[in-house]
Amino acid sequence: MRLRGRTVVLFGDFREIERRSAIRRLQAVGAQVAHQVTEETDLIFLAPGERGPIPRTDTMLRTPYLDEDALIGMLEREEAVNRPAAAPPRPFLSASELAGARDARAVYDLLDAADWSAFTPQRDVPPLRARLAELERDEGVTGAHRLATRRLIDTDEARLQHPYGHDTEIVAHALSPDGRHLATGSWVGDDYEAGGVLQIWEVATGRCVNTVRRIQGGIGWPGYAGTIQWSADSSRIAMAHSTNRVGVWTFGGERLATIDVSDGNSRPSQFALSPDGRSVYFHCGTNGDGGLQGCVVPLDRGALWWLPNHVETDHPYLMARRLPAAVQDDFAQRDDGDGEWKVGQWIDDPQWSPDGSRLFGANAISVDAETREVVWYAPGKFARLSPDGSLVAAVTRRGLFLREASTGRIRCGPYALGKPVSLHWAPGRAVNRLAVLTPPTGTAETGGVHVFDDDRLVFSAQVPHGGWGSREGDHNAWAWAPGGERAAFLTITGTAEIWSFADPADPRLVQTVLAGGADTVYWGADDTLVVLDDVVMQFVKVETGEVIGDFYSLYVPPGPRPVEGDLVEEFDGRIFALGEDTWAMTLQPDAVIAPEGSEDELDALLAWGVGGRHAWPVRWGELRVLPDALTAAEVLGSEDGGLLREYREELEEADADEPAEWPPPNTATVDDLFEAARDSLTGLDRHGWGSHMADYLRAAARLRARNGEPEAAMTLIGDIPEPADRLAAASDVAVILARTGDTSSARTAFSLAQSLFPSVDQKLFDADRSASFGAACQALGDTGTAEQWFQHARASITLEPNAWQDHVAVMHSMLECGRDDLVRVLLDDRAGHPNGSFFWEAEWLVYLLRTGRDHLAREFQSLPGWDVPYEVLTVLAEQGRTDLLETWGDHSWAVGDDLVDLAHRGTPPSRPPTPTEPDVRELARRHAVLQGVAHAQREQPTKELIGKAAECGHISAVLDLLELLPERGDFNDRPSSAFGAIWLLYTGFSRPPF
Repeated sequence: MRLRGRTVVLFGDFREIERRSAIRRLQAVGAQVAHQVTEETDLIFLAPGERGPIPRTDTMLRTPYLDEDALIGMLEREEAVNRPAAAPPRPFLSASELAGARDARAVYDLLDAADWSAFTPQRDVPPLRARLAELERDEGVTGAHRLATRRLIDTDEARLQHPYGHDTEIVAHALSPDGRHLATGSWVGDDYEAGGVLQIWEVATGRCVNTVRRIQGGIGWPGYAGTIQWSADSSRIAMAHSTNRVGVWTFGGERLATIDVSDGNSRPSQFALSPDGRSVYFHCGTNGDGGLQGCVVPLDRGALWWLPNHVETDHPYLMARRLPAAVQDDFAQRDDGDGEWKVGQWIDDPQWSPDGSRLFGANAISVDAETREVVWYAPGKFARLSPDGSLVAAVTRRGLFLREASTGRIRCGPYALGKPVSLHWAPGRAVNRLAVLTPPTGTAETGGVHVFDDDRLVFSAQVPHGGWGSREGDHNAWAWAPGGERAAFLTITGTAEIWSFADPADPRLVQTVLAGGADTVYWGADDTLVVLDDVVMQFVKVETGEVIGDFYSLYVPPGPRPVEGDLVEEFDGRIFALGEDTWAMTLQPDAVIAPEGSEDELDALLAWGVGGRHAWPVRWGELRVLPDALTAAEVLGSEDGGLLREYREELEEADADEPAEWPPPNTATVDDLFEAARDSLTGLDRHGWGSHMADYLRAAARLRARNGEPEAAMTLIGDIPEPADRLAAASDVAVILARTGDTSSARTAFSLAQSLFPSVDQKLFDADRSASFGAACQALGDTGTAEQWFQHARASITLEPNAWQDHVAVMHSMLECGRDDLVRVLLDDRAGHPNGSFFWEAEWLVYLLRTGRDHLAREFQSLPGWDVPYEVLTVLAEQGRTDLLETWGDHSWAVGDDLVDLAHRGTPPSRPPTPTEPDVRELARRHAVLQGVAHAQREQPTKELIGKAAECGHISAVLDLLELLPERGDFNDRPSSAFGAIWLLYTGFSRPPF
């Protein structure tokens, strides 16, 4: 959207541009600046920290919001129309002089006298690197190589890079249009806040040249294709991130712009970056009337927030509502609608024409990018635009058609080729060439390939390709070489075959290279193939088959990393696996921690990334290989060396530690575990997590009270943040202690509940708290007050947010204090029963069974919507109820032999249990397996191992593993696992018990 003729509103005080200046410049380019948002407002610009107009009206929700960077970018772009071109930068070094230098001495002198302040990586690295490579072939690595490397480091253009930047599997990848660079992206690991990782690879050298970490929300999503895209000039990289946003980055890792226009999609939406990389088609839902969906929005600079689904009329960013009559008819046949709501049609798998004038979809649709109107539509299974923008190959049930891209007119077809699975146009040809891959048929074990030159089928044959037609995500079995004279495809036998199509009527196999289990092949610059999957990547020279890069991204060597603890985060992304057995770590600008004598291995992995786009060999510099972090702290004068010196004491302690056998001796007590659970709550936001803390501490206090530990129960009650929840917990404990005969301790707990009463707002006495306090009154003899509170509790029962939640809470308190008669009244009130089951039904039914109330458990299980959870079958087996195990309810569980054997024995397991020798061996085995899991993916396996340790009663193992879980201020990290271990110890199940 251009600013000319648009009405804009500014909110707040901008930092980079003075408000009056902004207004003046907006007016100079033809925009109108208004003081308030109306139906006529086109754009709202927000200053940093500004939220805009509040409350937001429907009009405001329909208006795009942009930040200050976007405002400046839009102004500069429109003002630049009449700006004179900038003068080219002064040369760093004469290319002719460099090429004419005859030997190492001459090259050295040239480099020593060069103006390195004028060095421009994109312009100057390729010729300099080529000359030094030639010099190395003639004379080896010389002083000229060392000098050039030092100068690059001194100018801060070179950053040491290793290939293993991805903490998790690769979920997205894309080759740049010029074939020189590959971008790979990974999603989030255990720590969502750590984000995802982008790596840029120089294809011709097979080296990583830049790693961008902490991309918010991770890149893409597992199983989703097209979430990384390049601009046509290979200068900008667009990525889906944060689930439903799209951003654009530079080679150097700077995020330039981002859009948030999906209104909260739970997965990435399809998008297409425009050829100039400054706008994007986004596959959003819009408030349509059966028209075309989606929008084209700026992605040049700054941030855009917008809710396009609130727009009910035409909008400059939205696809047009108006549709040709024929297209309307086609849409109507395909659109199911929803009452008066018609979603309309999409541009599936969108693609821009090379000149940016059209958008094409895999559903064979063509849209004018300026008017946003449908030009033609030919419904089919999938389609693809040719590189020159002149033809569309479209697959329908009738076969393959080739259509004129401008009009949709059929040029030829249909060709019955056998259900094509993918279409591949060859780039860089005067005559369009297309490969159509077809799957195996009933009579052929391998798939087929069919090659077209323009509208003529020139070749068909069976070839052993995988096709990947049914696979989700970025997968590609076929890759044309630039010019389309050769192609590579992945075979079903684990190789990549390279064929010559110089004579398309008689192709010939020219090379076969190993490809392992790769599911994607790219043909990049300098005839370099890239074959990869989610963890493996190889760079192979086509002519020779030489592998110049071979990387497995998730090696986890045994033993400690070069640094541990807080230093892992300080050196984020620098630690990597030097093969299967050894850890290493880069230290900027020119050092690496690695074993002595590993220089050749390091040269095969590392490179200095120059300008984020070119690889510089480490053998050309004076790379320092250091044995450990302590040595690095002593000898490095760099910033990294200083950081290591700050942690010298921790490094010395880690160096002195001997590897310990695991699990440790089981010397810890349940008191230690309860204390660890309490400690895990320290630092949590009591407003955000207060409800979770209250529920878990209350359940833990009940457990300690049932175990005859009143003082420990009162300590847990004291940790509960809110008085109302403390009152309820104290009431619970008072009831339990009174029913077990400890009247003195019960009165102490009840006195606490009474003392809290005045500080609790009466509105907070919901059904649960009222019933709990009433039960305490009943247990301590005040039956009159108890009756009043039980009446209040019944009157306070609601059916939200969970069916039966309040009913069960009230009945639980009544049962605890012995008022089974009141429970019967509630159960007999059939009209008051909610529909559906209860989130905690397993714990509730277990409680009923373990307290001898089989008849009530059976009655609840027979209610509509309730079931027999597996936990119930376990309890029946523990109680020796073979009569009920197989027959109780219409449950859908298969009763295993272990439960049947347990039922015949009829001996409930002791709680807490004691680990046996087989238990210890199994824990050790699982722990050893955990050591082979990538560190960024260990959290869930660690939680599972904590559960196994708790199930068998190995408290010391639980405590040791809890220390490995993060403390990020999230209850679901360490706290939930600590309390879950307590539940397992005492009940055998991982949820808070009643």
